[in-house]
Amino acid sequence: MRIFYLSSVNLIDADINILSHLSKIHEIIFRLLIPESVYIHWGKELNRLREENKLIQSRIVRLKYRRRNPFNIPLYIRLILEIRRGHYDIIYINDFEDVYFRLLFAVFIRKDKTVYGIHDVAYHSGWKHKIIKRASREVFLRKFDTVLTFSRSQAKLLESKCRRVFSVPLALKCFGDSSGIKKDYSTIQFLFFGNIASYKGLDILITVIKKLSLKYNNFRLIIAGDCNDWESVYKPMIADNKYIVADIRYIENDEIPDYFASSHYLILPYKDVTQSGPLMIAYYYQVPVIASDLEGFREYIQEGTTGFIFSAGQEDQLEKELENSILRKKETYEHLVCNMKDFVSQQYGPAAIASKYDHIFKEVYEH
Repeated sequence: MRIFYLSSVNLIDADINILSHLSKIHEIIFRLLIPESVYIHWGKELNRLREENKLIQSRIVRLKYRRRNPFNIPLYIRLILEIRRGHYDIIYINDFEDVYFRLLFAVFIRKDKTVYGIHDVAYHSGWKHKIIKRASREVFLRKFDTVLTFSRSQAKLLESKCRRVFSVPLALKCFGDSSGIKKDYSTIQFLFFGNIASYKGLDILITVIKKLSLKYNNFRLIIAGDCNDWESVYKPMIADNKYIVADIRYIENDEIPDYFASSHYLILPYKDVTQSGPLMIAYYYQVPVIASDLEGFREYIQEGTTGFIFSAGQEDQLEKELENSILRKKETYEHLVCNMKDFVSQQYGPAAIASKYDHIFKEVYEH
């Protein structure tokens, strides 16, 4: 089949591995929406994709203006014209949180061959402009009622609204090999990674770490990611605690492998979740996770095999899980990682996930 695949910078790290497998059996025309502000970070990723896979016809669509700026409309129109002229068997559109994008595509793109990919059916707590985004999405869903979600819990939210709802897990996220850095088991390293927002529960994690630092000295927490509220909210909480190391900035892709390769556990103390990108990075680099007991995590995490779960928002339970990790023997940890590797490979490997996409696209095309 001839497939037009439109995605955005928020999802490209998961898309790349999937597209490489799909391109072996389909003709893939890939377009990537990138805001000008982050083009320098992601432009080279698409260049790498071009070099590694000549079968994928890829091109960057650069957004010179901020989202919701009407000056983006001509660019969206050109993209729509390209799609209409392409005579594609399948059009796959990953959701792009832009009002003009949604309205224009709802008006001018055919419904019968389009699959709409939604990553966050339920908006996270604290997100701005939720009312406008929700309204434009409702318009989009009235037109494009064949939907692909990335967790079963998110799929359930749409089953009463849409004609066909599919669900596939997120694929493993690979950012290349580490520099050869080794884990030091004499100091257990916890990692909190990614863009920091209030719903991710970093405040709870910092409070628990400060309590544990009164009892143990063989651990540390690494916080790595960008944050708009760091100076006013989180930095004062940490004060001078020597067990917390913060690297607050945009983390370049080639830096990510070393963060995970040197860490023993990824901590996800989220207050709400749809699905988690950092979780799939941890799975690729064989890092067990400790996460809140939320539906979006439960379907991805097998207790005792890929990680451990605690009741969301319960500081005492998170403290207990982190304490167990500090006290866990090295041999037990290595056994955990070994079991995790086998499970993740079978469930979330790129080839397995790509086959699910292939099945969905074929079903839509045949009907």
